[in-house]
Amino acid sequence: MSALNSDGKTLLSLLRHWTLIPPSIKSSWNASHSTPCSSWVGVQCDGKNQFVVSLNLSGYGISGHLGPEISHLNHLRTIDLSMNRFSGPIPSELGNSSLLELLDLSVNNFTGQIPESLGNLYRLSYMSLYRNSLTDTIPESLFTIPHLQTIYLNNNGLTGTIPSNVGNMSEIKILWLYGNQLSGTILPSIGNCTSLQEIYLNENQLVGSLPESLDYLEHLAYFDVSSNMKYPPAFGNCSSLTAFAAVSCALSGPIPSSFDQLSWLTILYLSDNHLSGKIPRELGNCKSLVDLRIEENQLEGEIPSQITELKQLRNLSLSENHLTGVIPQGLGINSSLEHVDLSDNMLTGPIPSFGLEII
Repeated sequence: MSALNSDGKTLLSLLRHWTLIPPSIKSSWNASHSTPCSSWVGVQCDGKNQFVVSLNLSGYGISGHLGPEISHLNHLRTIDLSMNRFSGPIPSELGNSSLLELLDLSVNNFTGQIPESLGNLYRLSYMSLYRNSLTDTIPESLFTIPHLQTIYLNNNGLTGTIPSNVGNMSEIKILWLYGNQLSGTILPSIGNCTSLQEIYLNENQLVGSLPESLDYLEHLAYFDVSSNMKYPPAFGNCSSLTAFAAVSCALSGPIPSSFDQLSWLTILYLSDNHLSGKIPRELGNCKSLVDLRIEENQLEGEIPSQITELKQLRNLSLSENHLTGVIPQGLGINSSLEHVDLSDNMLTGPIPSFGLEII
């Protein structure tokens, strides 16, 4: 039997950094084999040259460090080590894995900085580092990866500002940065990311106004800036937007009537702010709305009858405002409604005959 090839030897060298190795890996990763390609758990090779092209050990419960030898697997295209207990730093040597297209290290205990060298992964389209204990700033080099389409950095301890070169991400579709300690503003250059479909920036310390350049994101479907500060909602040509959340953002002033331009909007959360004035009648033009929550604000006046025209609406929460007048009787005949909360207002008159849960 021939000696184990170099890729196999590299994989065995990674084991030396692991403190808990599942039995299935211990038994199948065998030094007596000539290649890891036939039966090694989590290993896939190309059919021709027997090079390791994929390492997928997601959810195996491995603990220990990710050794720098990982970069010696010169033909790797995908690495998925998610949902384990890896700790310590992400090795900077990963930046030498020049063929890598997918990197998933999410749901582990990695600490320290995101290596600047990951910006060298020019073929990368998917990066997921969420739910670790990563700190310091987001390297600007990540936003120079030309074909990056998905990046999950949420639920870490990242600080500093959103990198100034965010507008260079011409192919980015999904950008999740929520659950960190990011500060500063959302830069107008984000409007250059015209492929963006999802932006989650909630649970940070961002300030300022939403840039008007968001109008250019015609494919944007999900946008969440909840639990930041002083982010007034601003809308324009984001015609694909299906969900917008700005909860606990210290918003003030009236709800803009421009919501009527968002014909695909299904979710609108503006709860726990300082919004004032009347609920705009134009909300009745958002025919796709399923969930409308504007509770815990300072809204006044009557509930507009146009709300009854939202035939897809299932959840309506307007509680803890200063609403007056009668409850529109049309709400009682809206067969799609499942939950209505109008409590803690100053409403008068009869309660419609709801066949649902009402508070």
